[in-house]
Amino acid sequence: MATSAPPRIDRFLGLNNVSDALRLGLGWLVTANNVNVTDTGSLVRRDGYSRSSVGSFTSAYATRDYSRLYVVDGGVLKSSNGTDHVAIQALASTARMFWCEINDQVFYNNGTDSGILNRAHSRKTWRWDIPSSPTVQAVTGSLPAGLYRVLVTTRLADGRETGASDPVELVLTEGQALQISGIPADSNVYIAPADSTVFSLAASPSGTAMVWNHSPDALGRDFVLDGLDPLPDCDVIQAWKGRIYASQYDVTNDQSAVWFSQPLGFHLFNLARDFFMVPGKVVMLAPHDAGLIVGTDKAIHAYTPDGLTLLADYGVVPGQHWTNDEGRTLFWSTRGLCAGLPFTNLTASRVSVAPGLSAGGTLVQTGGQKRYLVALQQGGSAFNSF
Repeated sequence: MATSAPPRIDRFLGLNNVSDALRLGLGWLVTANNVNVTDTGSLVRRDGYSRSSVGSFTSAYATRDYSRLYVVDGGVLKSSNGTDHVAIQALASTARMFWCEINDQVFYNNGTDSGILNRAHSRKTWRWDIPSSPTVQAVTGSLPAGLYRVLVTTRLADGRETGASDPVELVLTEGQALQISGIPADSNVYIAPADSTVFSLAASPSGTAMVWNHSPDALGRDFVLDGLDPLPDCDVIQAWKGRIYASQYDVTNDQSAVWFSQPLGFHLFNLARDFFMVPGKVVMLAPHDAGLIVGTDKAIHAYTPDGLTLLADYGVVPGQHWTNDEGRTLFWSTRGLCAGLPFTNLTASRVSVAPGLSAGGTLVQTGGQKRYLVALQQGGSAFNSF
């Protein structure tokens, strides 16, 4: 009696746990623990790993060119080569750290601690303090009579200038001059002369006081930083189209404000004008040439200067899991791996897994293949597993 040949699997097709396993072809896998499917459809054991360092790590960020690695270890921001770590800053908060990168600078923020790191791992200020207003009073001099106004800005160590203090005013009569005292350290002093509405640079004094008794022609460049504020109280940050975007959640109204900086003036924000609102809590901002992908706990949107567009009615898992892949931005949602723009869910038709409570993801290229690798904090429920 002839017997039929046993079924033959010529190639494995990958994982599928959203269809009835009894109706799938033999090439599909219902589970695939610790294996990889190669580009030729073979199954191979996944690579192992070894411990490179021990610590109390709560966050990490590698630059796009893989030349720098930063970690938060035991409440201290450190530079790392994967084995050795050098302290940069002791942090005041244990909140989740968020990172972004532009012009070879790495920006970091956890809502309390923030800063900018250059290629030499040197830190500079990102969130600055609003300068205190100086004191003005009349002394003997020769200025024209009228209303004088004074404000100050701060000169940061690398040459950047902050927004201004509140202006102070004083009416002078004939035969008087303007004495300015209580000038904060590293300040630029701007004066609007008699009855003028235009502030111009008067001096960058080394001391805390000065007297102004000069013609308006002696004033320098006009003040152009009116209405600009420091980095607001925020958490998620991202660089896109020459600006830094930063989200702030309003728990009372369950919505987020996403603020954006001045173009290439990443420390300057206009909180009265430069923002957009998003329903829900923003947990991810991911850049793409066609738009800023805004992931909340409830939905996925794309932002452009024309407005906000809804991409999906499900949310994104908190964490640093977006990555770029040949014109696409990949990221981890509550329903698996997504890509944009245009938006598509890459896994929902075949794979449904518990999405985790937080995620870290990146693209790994090895063995001639590209794989999106995501590490999850266990939690959540699979949306549509069989």
